[in-house]
Amino acid sequence: MKCYRAKETAVNGLRGSDDDSYSKLPEYLYMLKLANPGSVADLETETDELDLLRFKYVFLSFAASILGFRRLRHIIVLDGTHLTGKFKGVLLTACGQDANFQVYPLAFGIVDSENDDSWKWFLTKLERILADSTNLSIISDRHRSILTAVKHVYPRAHHGACVVHLQRNVTSRFKNKGLSKLVGMAAFAYRVKRFRAIFAQISSTNPACAKYLHDIGIATWAKAHFKGDRYNLMTSNACEQLNKSLREGRSSPILELLQFIQSMMTRWFSARRKKSQRHKGIITPEMDKEITSNLKKAKGSKINTISSWSLEIIGQFGEKNNVLLKDHKCTCMLYERLKIPCGHALMAADCVGLPYGSLVADCFKTKTWCDTYQAIISPEGDPKDVDIPQEISSIVLLPPKTRRPSGRPKQARYTSTGEIRVSISLSFSSF
Repeated sequence: MKCYRAKETAVNGLRGSDDDSYSKLPEYLYMLKLANPGSVADLETETDELDLLRFKYVFLSFAASILGFRRLRHIIVLDGTHLTGKFKGVLLTACGQDANFQVYPLAFGIVDSENDDSWKWFLTKLERILADSTNLSIISDRHRSILTAVKHVYPRAHHGACVVHLQRNVTSRFKNKGLSKLVGMAAFAYRVKRFRAIFAQISSTNPACAKYLHDIGIATWAKAHFKGDRYNLMTSNACEQLNKSLREGRSSPILELLQFIQSMMTRWFSARRKKSQRHKGIITPEMDKEITSNLKKAKGSKINTISSWSLEIIGQFGEKNNVLLKDHKCTCMLYERLKIPCGHALMAADCVGLPYGSLVADCFKTKTWCDTYQAIISPEGDPKDVDIPQEISSIVLLPPKTRRPSGRPKQARYTSTGEIRVSISLSFSSF
């Protein structure tokens, strides 16, 4: 503990105290918006019993992220992760996925905890840049505050549950890993017929589990019954990866954390802009891999022509699927659910002489990928070079009253319900 306190003293001497960080926050947000016109950086404060102004929430979304998201599939992933600094708190994140299947951060929020008020406030700010719509899908874990906030702020959007968290809850409640595996198979089934067969197995194995899954709402976790477009996003893994990349900054004072986010976003946008501009294909590299993989799965199938744009694909084991090229549909439902051409559609395209690129939706093409990262994210300027408005410079902002307990803070995250730690190396190539 003596070594730890010595380290804290040295770090505070280098970057200033956590309390000072809050006092500089209004000026920093003003300079950040000045450097990035169109960005949303909102600060929420409250007055204590001594009539002193204290920090409550902060919301940040860069103009480049807002502009780029218009080119993406309209699906966002929500999650929250704990901060380990002096005043604790929670970092809320909202992200999507770009045309190359990479994590695309859209908005960040720092709040006191994951409760109804904080999530409603965060989603209300998010709704200003991403309006509620029946074309929007939202993926998250089943945290009660998220469910409440989404119903309140995004009543028209389609809300889906993270399948990984659902499987962990099933394992924890019913102490049966086999059930968890069946739940995963049912969730990822593309056809209603396939889903029903697997759900019947769940019902016969454990009726209580089937009732639990039914009460949650089949449409919230089963791909075959989801009313909106989930594409390939069945879990909240995108936000989990984003939280992992922010791990180093989550123990820092709030100002340094926001600077860490800005610096990371600048690097990501710059690197991806260069990578997308260098790519020469019509579709993105990751989509090209998906097409190659799907084509291999259908290898050896036979083709029967029904009409100029309709073909029947007969697999090696006799299964039959009808492809409607003009409508971008296949009876296997993979093409319709993911908007990615299945192996049957690719074989049909070969038969009629269509290029694979014509089967892929615009949201997966290289042009969309380039347009997504066209805007830049700039660091804040020096406040000494700018006349800061009096209403900003006169703010005396104090930190929140909540603070972490004494002693060394926990660095490793808390294990989720039903989660089993495994010692394997994970690849985060999406970054």
